[in-house]
Amino acid sequence: MQKRILLTCFLAAFPIVSFAAFHPVVTVSSGFASANVYSSKWIMFGSYPNSYIGSNHYDAETDLGLFVGGETVFLQNWAWQIGVSYFENSAFNENGNVYQFADPAFNNLTYQYQIQSRRASIDTKISHAFREVWHPYVSASVGAAFNRAYAYTETPITSADVPMTQPFGNHATRSLTYSAGLGVDVNITEHVRLGAGYRFVDLGNASLGVTPLQTGTSTISSTHLHTNELLLQISYVG
Repeated sequence: MQKRILLTCFLAAFPIVSFAAFHPVVTVSSGFASANVYSSKWIMFGSYPNSYIGSNHYDAETDLGLFVGGETVFLQNWAWQIGVSYFENSAFNENGNVYQFADPAFNNLTYQYQIQSRRASIDTKISHAFREVWHPYVSASVGAAFNRAYAYTETPITSADVPMTQPFGNHATRSLTYSAGLGVDVNITEHVRLGAGYRFVDLGNASLGVTPLQTGTSTISSTHLHTNELLLQISYVG
């Protein structure tokens, strides 16, 4: 019942849209995503703690996406797209220093691990046709992100230092994801558009698994994995 009420309210908000006039749209996106991978954690090992302090705040990696949906025109020069999208990035890298006993004087090890995000969303875009060629737009999406943190390794700073014998495990997390963006598309042919855009994306959280050596369940994590994305797009509009 609640779903029907929400759907009715949504349709009522767009009385000027002709839903019979949707044209199929397929968009392929490619670009770069810069993520805030920094984290700082304090983890107990028996009766003493270790601190894990990130040394890089941002990492930029490639980002690929596919959108499939439809577009309809309203108020003459306005267009609305809605559909589903899938995006994934090449793995972000986080690295930092291990302070044994939580003491910077015992900075004997460095660490690194990787984070990969795959996400599926409902996407929407509203654009305005300018001189029948340019289509500046705003966009938004909401969906689920599947974030995997993996491949944790430690590197000794000197030959006398010994890395963790049982490292933090791999771990997958499902989170709410949403985005907001803007950009512009331009007509190349009657049915093909090229575009460029910016998106802010909240991917939720990502965390490593635990190690049998630790006390408790705290682990290295990125609580708010935000990305700033610059994308190039090519669209087919039927």
